Amino acid sequence: MNMSGMSKRAVIELSKKGSRLFRSGQLLKAEKAYLEAKEIDPENPYVLSGLGDVYRKLNRFEESGAHYGAVLEKDPTNIFALRGMGDAYRGMKMPEQAIPYWLKYLDINTKDSHVMVRIADAYHKLDEIDNAIDYYEQSLAIKPYDPFALLGLGNVYYAQHNDEKALLCFEKLLAKNTSHNVVLMTMIGNIYRRRKEFDRAMDHYENALKLDPKNNFALFGMGDCFRGQLKMDKAVYWWEKILDQEPENQALWTRVGDALVSLGRLDDAEIHYNASLRVGYDLYAVLGMARVSQKRGDFDKACQYCEQALEEDGENVRALEELANICDQAGMTEKAQKLRERMAK
Repeated sequence: MNMSGMSKRAVIELSKKGSRLFRSGQLLKAEKAYLEAKEIDPENPYVLSGLGDVYRKLNRFEESGAHYGAVLEKDPTNIFALRGMGDAYRGMKMPEQAIPYWLKYLDINTKDSHVMVRIADAYHKLDEIDNAIDYYEQSLAIKPYDPFALLGLGNVYYAQHNDEKALLCFEKLLAKNTSHNVVLMTMIGNIYRRRKEFDRAMDHYENALKLDPKNNFALFGMGDCFRGQLKMDKAVYWWEKILDQEPENQALWTRVGDALVSLGRLDDAEIHYNASLRVGYDLYAVLGMARVSQKRGDFDKACQYCEQALEEDGENVRALEELANICDQAGMTEKAQKLRERMAK
């Protein structure tokens, strides 16, 4: 389509206006400017890419992809459309479709570390771990302290239990970057806790809790570190803070009940096991109630709880062991022997 000089100037001015509005976050006004330009020149790559960007920011990813696609039909190496198309597919949660566009983009613009991270994230979502690590490392070769690359690579290593490499990424990031502080601190704490370096872990959890006093990951980590140090009273203190916020956390009600039994606080343990059972059936809470009854010397009641657990799961080894131990303590040696024979089968 031949355009007059005036029409070309109008398209250029409208494109500039659209771009300016887009950058200032006025997306609907930017769309209007680009659509006016598109009326004059429907195939203009700057206008189509601009609309692609606007629709991507508005989370209208299909429309966004359609506009980038129109550019790429005429110019398969247009870097703005290649990158945008990958981002549109990312928005549609289609990482497999996004990767080829970003790879073509990188063939042309070889040093874009941000797109390398996008590719690595996509490979990570697809469980292609070697490719993910490769692109995170390529990005870090260009920008050694890129927070997204360090966090992404650290997450890959963390999931693989490769603690040394995960720590290198996270601690490097923490030294330079504050935007992910709480998440990072809890993850570093988790690594040290996994390695049974409880004091070091607690340093990081405490730092996280200074910034976010109700962070349940840090609260749980603190409790679990004290459990690892066999300081069960302190473990209970930290875990109770989570139960104040999460009264439906059944597994934790039971876990705290177990800790209270070990401290001899049987009445409190009973309250926690009952709270667990109010959420729903939990075999371990029932067995906890059996232990409470056993410690009180009420062997009949303790046996009843074990039998109740075995009604739900007839061959549960833990229930059979608990019942055998209670029978031994109650002087029911023959019954205990039969239970152990049943376990041995």
